[in-house]
Amino acid sequence: MAARNANPVAIAGGGIGGLACALALARQGFRSLVLEQAREFGEAGVGLQVAPNALSVLDALGVGHAAKKNALLIERLLMMDAVTGEEIANIPLDARFVRRFGNPYAVSHRADIHGALLDACRANELIDLRTDSHVSDFKFEPPGVTVFLASGTPIAAPALIGADGVYSNVRKRIVADGDPPSAGAVIFRATIPAAEMPKDLQHPYPTFWAGPGWHAIYYPVRDWSLFNLGCTLATDKLEYGDGADVSPLQVLPKFTGGCETPLRAMQIPKAFRHYVIRHREPVENWTLGPATLIGDAAHPMVQYIAQGAAMALEDAICLASAMHEADGEFSSAFRRYQALRIVRTARVQISSLMMDRINHARGIERKVRNSLFEGRTAEDYYDRLAWLYTPPPYVR
Repeated sequence: MAARNANPVAIAGGGIGGLACALALARQGFRSLVLEQAREFGEAGVGLQVAPNALSVLDALGVGHAAKKNALLIERLLMMDAVTGEEIANIPLDARFVRRFGNPYAVSHRADIHGALLDACRANELIDLRTDSHVSDFKFEPPGVTVFLASGTPIAAPALIGADGVYSNVRKRIVADGDPPSAGAVIFRATIPAAEMPKDLQHPYPTFWAGPGWHAIYYPVRDWSLFNLGCTLATDKLEYGDGADVSPLQVLPKFTGGCETPLRAMQIPKAFRHYVIRHREPVENWTLGPATLIGDAAHPMVQYIAQGAAMALEDAICLASAMHEADGEFSSAFRRYQALRIVRTARVQISSLMMDRINHARGIERKVRNSLFEGRTAEDYYDRLAWLYTPPPYVR
């Protein structure tokens, strides 16, 4: 395919969002250069929930089959009361769900989704992948930008897309709002070998336990050899740094007031890895001339409705569509992309944060929370989720 741009668009960041953006641009005929700060391409973390709107983007990018190959297509979403052990919500994800949203719901190892995108990027002649390339700054030099790496190396590009995550250096120039604050919660992550997971807890779907001031979720990944476990604590107290290994003796006493079942899973890991959950309030602009943001760089959100990666994927395909329609006029394409995305992503940011109160309810609020889900049918759930799981027109 002949490229529509002589010099490649620079993409800061080679995570799921950055690679999806490069692939989406290539499918519209645009060259790109992906600048990844690490020594090799990879994806941090283990478990990833992949909702139908995200799978629809992967399908549109031509990597849906590869992404789903090692994913587990789950049969339900289950929310349990961690105080009483009673079921709160049970959303069937059967053929009715697939007909409604065009795709199933999956859980996957993050590396499998990232790997499917990476393989497709490596096979595409319009995409150049570069490691050891940390984007530290940029400046406008009409008609494009000069991107500066941490090494001091300058790179001339017609446009810059910041896919460099929650601590984005590109955002610091465009939005200038500093580092993201804590969302008032931390998460302790671990993996559990399937051989160590009690048989009665090994379900083919995520089990979410809503406790007083905390929640826990576990689900299988890949070939059922591992279970991903995430234990979230609502707190403003930051005792450990991001990525710090924490002993179960330090973790377990923080998760009190619950019944035995979720604690059985939480007692298995030999160590947890600690992360501060960060977020930002939605902003009205994340674009400046031929520079824009996607994914967590544009709209970081808490993980409570598992849509961070999905929003980055939707951003990528929307941006490429806008580039096509603008015939490579980057500034106008970026403004169009932002106009299409800003309300939807802001709604997801706000909705995710609102789930903090639902997930961590205690006392009478816990009982009110449970009553909200009483008597709902599958169709009731689907109607309430339609705004989120229905792929936007630029995806279809």
